Amino acid sequence: MSAFVGEAAANHCCDAVDLIEKTSMEALQHVGLVTDPQAKRIYINKFGASLISGVDYQVYISAKHGNGAGHYEINKVAVNGKNVSLSLDFLVGMFEAGAAVMNQRVLFFETDPGCRIIDVITTNKPRKNS
Repeated sequence: MSAFVGEAAANHCCDAVDLIEKTSMEALQHVGLVTDPQAKRIYINKFGASLISGVDYQVYISAKHGNGAGHYEINKVAVNGKNVSLSLDFLVGMFEAGAAVMNQRVLFFETDPGCRIIDVITTNKPRKNS
């Protein structure tokens, strides 16, 4: 299991979003934003060993990726009141080695208290120089 941490921040409430990424080699049933509290708790318990206790993380499960290389980065944070929409890029660096296996990513988002992620849009970006 690997982890990548990214951050997008600004001066307004709900603009600050922290991202913690974990990799799952097993097929996960959910794809997309996990809104069911019980399912969210299961993913936090299973993949969230390094998460801060007492923080209300929001969880997103990616579609399957064809290799172990790459990571997500926050591209854009759009805020409407307390509702947050995220745009994420999946990037694979030139020198990132990947295993020839299918895997999914479990993304944990920390926002300011009272803020809620309502939408996550992901795009695959071409290789970048590492």
